[in-house]
Amino acid sequence: MTRTKIAVAVLTILCCAGIATASRPAGQTPAAAQTITAGEDPAVQRWFLNREAMQIELNNALQAARAITGPSRQATAICTRLTVVSRKLQTYERIPVASLDGPVNAGIDQFQRAGRACLTGDHATMRRLIDEGTTARAEAQHHIDELLHGEE
Repeated sequence: MTRTKIAVAVLTILCCAGIATASRPAGQTPAAAQTITAGEDPAVQRWFLNREAMQIELNNALQAARAITGPSRQATAICTRLTVVSRKLQTYERIPVASLDGPVNAGIDQFQRAGRACLTGDHATMRRLIDEGTTARAEAQHHIDELLHGEE
């Protein structure tokens, strides 16, 4: 590239930057002009989308675990399924907005412990832990919604 072309490119960039700055209301910073809520953040949306299949698998495993009536091969398979999917969710990458990390993972630890209790045949503890985890997730949902909509 010649010096002339480089100079023209630099001037074009500077002019565009000046126009963008001039068109912004007084006192408004570039960050303020582009503020988006966590729910509008493409990285957060992608994180939820990528985790969706595991969330569905968790819901299916919880439903199946609640139907266990006693020890069987099928019960062992369901307990393993619950343990594996809850571990995957628990170790899944952190959400891009740190304030959402706790609420979106509410109850997952209880579900993993429920799966382990189930594998030992302790179905009463499994049910109690599933109920505790389900309650924790339900209580966290409102908080998640507020964070996603920028209300917190």
